[in-house]
Amino acid sequence: MTFHRLTRATRALAVTALLVPAAVACGGTDGADAPAAPSATTAPAAPADGRGTDPPQEGTTPSAPTATESSTPFAPESVPVSDAPLGDFPYFSVPEGFENSETPSPIVPSGRVPFWTGDGLEWVEGKVYRSSIQAAGGKEFSAPELLAAVESAVTGSGGVRLTDSRIPADVTDSIPRDVRVEYVDGFGDIYNNPVRTYVIRRPDRLIWIHLCSDSAGAGWLMAETTG
Repeated sequence: MTFHRLTRATRALAVTALLVPAAVACGGTDGADAPAAPSATTAPAAPADGRGTDPPQEGTTPSAPTATESSTPFAPESVPVSDAPLGDFPYFSVPEGFENSETPSPIVPSGRVPFWTGDGLEWVEGKVYRSSIQAAGGKEFSAPELLAAVESAVTGSGGVRLTDSRIPADVTDSIPRDVRVEYVDGFGDIYNNPVRTYVIRRPDRLIWIHLCSDSAGAGWLMAETTG
């Protein structure tokens, strides 16, 4: 009798040993799902820059470097020298069908203004002209017409267009407030519209032209340096 009881007990243990792994594999004997093992597809991915997943320290905000000055300094020698006749400063007038708004003293004998080169700001010191532009005689303002006319006049005088692009907000904000206020008529709405910048290289000076237009009007700046 003792031998048979031990045999039945031994068999029961053997059957239990076989059934337990099967029950675990099937989610348990009560039908509940077993927790899934971690997988590579659900693990958090590390950032592409390899800095890990640790959050930034409190009070710090990762940000991309900003460019308030030209990352690649403007090279005057990259612009061909022009000997086209120009007349007197500011050299260009508004095209037919447009007019300057009433701006007192549009010429500043000695000023310092930034020009957008597409990479950053180039600060120009010298004589400065600034004015806003509007349609003349009740005509509807046309930005494409104005841009095409100025492009033709400037490039026909040996000018080179450096950029036709938006100025990033952080670069615009880097312009001192007193400069933005003083030359507001000439800047135009640089916060919401692209800027065209031209340079004319003369043997003894550089002439810079800034033009920014929207659907209702425009602003332009002209400045020249000597030496």
